[in-house]
Amino acid sequence: HLSVRRALPLLLVPVVLTACGSGGGEKPAETARLTQKQFVTQANQVCIDSDRRVFRLGDLSTDPDGWTKTAQAARTGISVMAKLRPPEARQDGFDAMLEQARKLADAIEDVRDALKKNDLAAARAAQTRATTLDTAIKKQASRLGLTFCEQLLTNWPA
Repeated sequence: HLSVRRALPLLLVPVVLTACGSGGGEKPAETARLTQKQFVTQANQVCIDSDRRVFRLGDLSTDPDGWTKTAQAARTGISVMAKLRPPEARQDGFDAMLEQARKLADAIEDVRDALKKNDLAAARAAQTRATTLDTAIKKQASRLGLTFCEQLLTNWPA
């Protein structure tokens, strides 16, 4: 059986990947970079918003639908987070975190696809990849100073 509890860490990555909507938009090249303090505040808010969105999805199981919704939440978070313009000195680390996040969303989709085929071994392998990516994202968030994003989340009251 695919452990539902072991799936919970996957819900944390979408947190890192969601956004607070500060990005602006049409002319990203002309948007001023955030200060470190603004970046931390806004990126952490993205994580809070994402975590709440994922928490509302509930626990994961062997039902592929939950994994689909989790992947969608992750992609939403990535899209919003990508609109942030960190300080120039943080850009490479931020880009690396977003790339890991995209790989995590892919791994979550791989879990879903394996479950649809009733291939639990492949689902577990994809889940392990996703957990490894989640850990890497949290470490990168820590290096960027994103204190909320580096935490284990999903602590909201029911």
